[in-house]
Amino acid sequence: MKNDVVHTVLNFVDHNRYAVASVLVFILAMGLVLNLTGCQATTAGLITTADGQTPKVSSAEFQRQALIGEKDFAVQRIELDAQIAAFNEEIRAFNERVAAGLDDLQRQDEFKQQLLETVGLIAVSATEGTLNPAALVPIGIGLLGGALGLGTSADNRRKDKVITDLKAAA
Repeated sequence: MKNDVVHTVLNFVDHNRYAVASVLVFILAMGLVLNLTGCQATTAGLITTADGQTPKVSSAEFQRQALIGEKDFAVQRIELDAQIAAFNEEIRAFNERVAAGLDDLQRQDEFKQQLLETVGLIAVSATEGTLNPAALVPIGIGLLGGALGLGTSADNRRKDKVITDLKAAA
């Protein structure tokens, strides 16, 4: 039986064994290449699991995790901007209190200096015998005006502090 197909194929394979082997290796290699290109690429994810591991994720999952991370950073930036604004407002209120306190101290020192000058003038006039009781009236009015100004100034500082505290609380 010379027409036996199996015997003819086996003779051909035996006669061309390396050519057949190279064709089979080529077919297996192409199968491997096709299999690898069909697999989805993965990389370490951006979000760690509860046990501290970073699982492998696909491209779509990686992009989703990146968007979540960007959103979280944007939220943190907004929170930090709010904290910075509150801190700057605190500093501004503190600086206003410092300026008001320094102004108040300066007014008090000026009032003391004016009082000492007036008392000194009265004392000099009394010792020289040139003291005129009528001249004491404008001096008394001036001292009264200074005292009223000092009291009003202290009252305004207190009111400003109450307003500042109410604004800070709001």
